[in-house]
Amino acid sequence: MSRLVSLTPAALIAHARSDAGRRAIRYSMCSVVGVVGTQIFLFGFLHILDWKPVLSNFVAVTLMSVPVFMLNKYWVWGKRGRAHMRREVIPFWLFTVAGWILSTLMVILVVKATRTATEPDGNKYAVQLANIAGFGILWILKYVFLDKIMFGVDHHTPYDEDIEREERLLGPEPGS
Repeated sequence: MSRLVSLTPAALIAHARSDAGRRAIRYSMCSVVGVVGTQIFLFGFLHILDWKPVLSNFVAVTLMSVPVFMLNKYWVWGKRGRAHMRREVIPFWLFTVAGWILSTLMVILVVKATRTATEPDGNKYAVQLANIAGFGILWILKYVFLDKIMFGVDHHTPYDEDIEREERLLGPEPGS
């Protein structure tokens, strides 16, 4: 049976005070950090360094993916310890690559649509908006995946047992 979601102000405030609501707010804040950081890099690459749009998009996305992963793992979901390659890093990178592919396709379309004789690489501000749109498409799907499958408080799979076993075998992290 499906549960109806109440969108009244009182219900939204109550949800924001719950663990899931606070997690969703932290996830949103990580997304803001990711978008702002990516846009700063894109602006610098496109407008200051005069790089090509696709290269600028790739480098900006790549540079921001590491801090966004760390923020999501440690701050949003409160996970500690080494990042597990199969359980955490690869799925996160798959979403990052999917976002990069979508944003790159949108960048290519925008460049073609806004190309002029004076702007052969298209409108650079439209390129920045295309990057945001590409990642925006995956934003909710990524949250559901990260919350319900990868980092969520209710998940415990045989992979988690593998992680715990590997961490016991590897011992404490250097410097801890």
